[in-house]
Amino acid sequence: MYSHAQVFGIDVVMSKIQAMAEDVQSLLAEVRNSGLLKEVEGLTRNLKQASEDLRTREKRLIKMKAVIERRVANSSIMTHENTELIQKSIYTLIFTLKNIENISSDILGFTGDVR
Repeated sequence: MYSHAQVFGIDVVMSKIQAMAEDVQSLLAEVRNSGLLKEVEGLTRNLKQASEDLRTREKRLIKMKAVIERRVANSSIMTHENTELIQKSIYTLIFTLKNIENISSDILGFTGDVR
Protein backbone atom coordinates (compact mmCIF):
# COMPACT_ATOMS: atom_id res chain seq x y z
CA MET A 1 0.00 0.00 0.00
CA TYR A 2 1.00 3.61 0.50
CA SER A 3 3.64 4.64 2.93
CA HIS A 4 3.02 7.29 5.56
CA ALA A 5 5.32 9.69 3.66
CA GLN A 6 3.33 9.22 0.45
CA VAL A 7 0.00 9.83 2.14
CA PHE A 8 1.40 12.80 4.03
CA GLY A 9 2.79 14.22 0.75
CA ILE A 10 -0.61 13.87 -0.92
CA ASP A 11 -2.29 15.55 2.04
CA VAL A 12 0.11 18.49 1.82
CA VAL A 13 -0.47 18.87 -1.92
CA MET A 14 -4.24 18.62 -1.46
CA SER A 15 -4.26 21.27 1.24
CA LYS A 16 -2.20 23.60 -1.00
CA ILE A 17 -4.61 23.02 -3.89
CA GLN A 18 -7.57 23.74 -1.61
CA ALA A 19 -5.94 26.98 -0.38
CA MET A 20 -5.27 28.05 -3.97
CA ALA A 21 -8.88 27.30 -4.92
CA GLU A 22 -10.11 29.46 -2.04
CA ASP A 23 -7.81 32.28 -3.12
CA VAL A 24 -9.09 32.04 -6.70
CA GLN A 25 -12.71 32.11 -5.49
CA SER A 26 -12.09 35.22 -3.40
CA LEU A 27 -10.34 36.89 -6.37
CA LEU A 28 -13.28 36.05 -8.63
CA ALA A 29 -15.69 37.51 -6.10
CA GLU A 30 -13.60 40.71 -5.97
CA VAL A 31 -13.58 40.93 -9.77
CA ARG A 32 -17.36 40.50 -9.92
CA ASN A 33 -18.00 43.04 -7.19
CA SER A 34 -15.52 45.66 -8.39
CA GLY A 35 -17.16 46.22 -11.77
CA LEU A 36 -14.00 45.16 -13.51
CA LEU A 37 -15.95 42.87 -15.83
CA LYS A 38 -18.09 45.80 -17.00
CA GLU A 39 -14.95 47.82 -17.64
CA VAL A 40 -13.46 44.94 -19.62
CA GLU A 41 -16.70 44.65 -21.62
CA GLY A 42 -16.59 48.40 -22.32
CA LEU A 43 -12.97 48.18 -23.40
CA THR A 44 -13.82 45.24 -25.64
CA ARG A 45 -16.61 47.24 -27.30
CA ASN A 46 -14.27 50.20 -27.76
CA LEU A 47 -11.58 47.96 -29.27
CA LYS A 48 -14.12 46.45 -31.64
CA GLN A 49 -15.25 49.93 -32.77
CA ALA A 50 -11.64 51.09 -33.12
CA SER A 51 -10.87 48.02 -35.20
CA GLU A 52 -13.84 48.73 -37.50
CA ASP A 53 -12.73 52.36 -37.81
CA LEU A 54 -9.22 51.26 -38.72
CA ARG A 55 -10.59 48.94 -41.41
CA THR A 56 -12.67 51.80 -42.84
CA ARG A 57 -9.67 54.14 -42.81
CA GLU A 58 -7.51 51.47 -44.40
CA LYS A 59 -10.01 51.13 -47.26
CA ARG A 60 -10.03 54.92 -47.71
CA LEU A 61 -6.23 55.01 -47.73
CA ILE A 62 -6.12 52.27 -50.35
CA LYS A 63 -8.49 54.30 -52.54
CA MET A 64 -6.44 57.46 -51.99
CA LYS A 65 -3.26 55.57 -52.85
CA ALA A 66 -4.80 54.42 -56.13
CA VAL A 67 -5.81 58.01 -56.98
CA ILE A 68 -2.32 59.29 -56.17
CA GLU A 69 -0.71 56.53 -58.22
CA ARG A 70 -2.91 57.44 -61.20
CA ARG A 71 -1.99 61.10 -60.83
CA VAL A 72 1.69 60.28 -60.61
CA ALA A 73 1.38 58.08 -63.69
CA ASN A 74 -0.37 60.91 -65.54
CA SER A 75 2.20 63.45 -64.42
CA SER A 76 5.03 61.23 -65.59
CA ILE A 77 3.57 61.56 -69.09
CA MET A 78 4.00 65.32 -68.82
CA THR A 79 7.74 65.46 -69.29
CA HIS A 80 9.47 68.69 -70.22
CA GLU A 81 9.69 67.55 -73.83
CA ASN A 82 5.99 66.67 -73.95
CA THR A 83 5.08 70.02 -72.41
CA GLU A 84 7.05 71.84 -75.13
CA LEU A 85 5.34 69.77 -77.83
CA ILE A 86 1.92 70.60 -76.41
CA GLN A 87 2.82 74.31 -76.31
CA LYS A 88 3.97 74.17 -79.95
CA SER A 89 0.75 72.39 -80.89
CA ILE A 90 -1.29 75.10 -79.18
CA TYR A 91 0.65 77.86 -81.01
CA THR A 92 0.11 76.01 -84.30
CA LEU A 93 -3.61 75.73 -83.56
CA ILE A 94 -3.80 79.48 -82.81
CA PHE A 95 -1.96 80.26 -86.07
CA THR A 96 -4.30 77.97 -88.02
CA LEU A 97 -7.40 79.53 -86.44
CA LYS A 98 -6.15 83.03 -87.33
CA ASN A 99 -5.61 81.90 -90.91
CA ILE A 100 -9.12 80.45 -91.03
CA GLU A 101 -10.44 83.75 -89.68
CA ASN A 102 -8.53 85.69 -92.38
CA ILE A 103 -9.75 83.34 -95.13
CA SER A 104 -13.33 83.62 -93.85
CA SER A 105 -13.03 87.40 -93.85
CA ASP A 106 -11.68 87.36 -97.42
CA ILE A 107 -14.49 85.10 -98.59
CA LEU A 108 -17.09 87.31 -96.95
CA GLY A 109 -15.51 90.34 -98.61
CA PHE A 110 -15.52 88.59 -102.02
CA THR A 111 -19.17 87.58 -101.74
CA GLY A 112 -20.15 91.00 -100.50
CA ASP A 113 -21.63 89.63 -97.28
CA VAL A 114 -19.85 91.91 -94.81
CA ARG A 115 -20.93 91.48 -91.25
